[in-house]
Amino acid sequence: MSNSKSRLVAAGSAFTLAATAVGISVLGGGAADAGVTGATGQTATAITYPLVRNSVAESQVVNYSLGESDLQKAFVAKMLAVPANGVDTSAKLKDGVVAEVDLAPAVQSKLNKTGPVYLKHWGTVHRNVIGAADAELATTSTQSPLGDGALNLHTSSATDKVAFGNEVDFAGQDVKDLGTVGFSVYTTGENNALGNNMPSIIFEVDPNVTAVVSNYSSLVYVPANGAANEWTTFNATTDPGKHWGLTGTAFNGTACSINGARCTWTEILAYLGDGGDDAKVLTASVSKGRDYAFSGAVDALKFGGKTYDFESAGVSAN
Repeated sequence: MSNSKSRLVAAGSAFTLAATAVGISVLGGGAADAGVTGATGQTATAITYPLVRNSVAESQVVNYSLGESDLQKAFVAKMLAVPANGVDTSAKLKDGVVAEVDLAPAVQSKLNKTGPVYLKHWGTVHRNVIGAADAELATTSTQSPLGDGALNLHTSSATDKVAFGNEVDFAGQDVKDLGTVGFSVYTTGENNALGNNMPSIIFEVDPNVTAVVSNYSSLVYVPANGAANEWTTFNATTDPGKHWGLTGTAFNGTACSINGARCTWTEILAYLGDGGDDAKVLTASVSKGRDYAFSGAVDALKFGGKTYDFESAGVSAN
């Protein structure tokens, strides 16, 4: 019994010394004591339980005695956070560890940015190509009205002709519902020097004119020459000039014949709306020829409440 008591006393002394070494004195089963001096001669700091804010000094913490659960969550988060530019090469990343949410908002925006939707059925109308003529969607050497591209048109002589358009999507629409019609044209001084030398907007139509026996005609708009070496915008519905005409021998001698005086847009609509069935659209296109050699471009074609943007990759509408 005496030996056991001696061992307990010795153990208690060792505990007291250890506690004193870190500045903690425990007496009476947990009561704080401010007056116990350790072997080093330093006085232990009294600690009151439960601990109050900022009550533990650096010298009172034994190395490795604090765990993550002892620290504030915000502090842990800061310690674990990856610093700005902390990863300098992709070799430090494992495949699949970086998700979209890890990227900067500006990068996410670029990744999710949608491009233009290019339309089907726009292209060269091959049955309306004659001779050495071509139509090409491409970038331009000038600033086109929309985007970076335009529809380039070229004819080599007065006998050439080319057309670019859509033979599918507009069939059956009423001519009276075409709304604002127009386009922008880039031409040159050389083109203008030859005469009234401009591209045209053409709607192939079933005219349904009571007084004329014909189920087919081309409703054509050819504006006056645009300014040389720059883009000119034409509103074909408000153009005061008589620049609209109907093709076909059945319309020769009529008020709006392409081979006669022609009509304004208002006059064309009145002529077609003669009380019979409505005139119907069959196709829509931009054309050049057969009149003069030409090299120029078209963009921002308007009709049916939409504007068609000609770009090198295709045609889009807005």
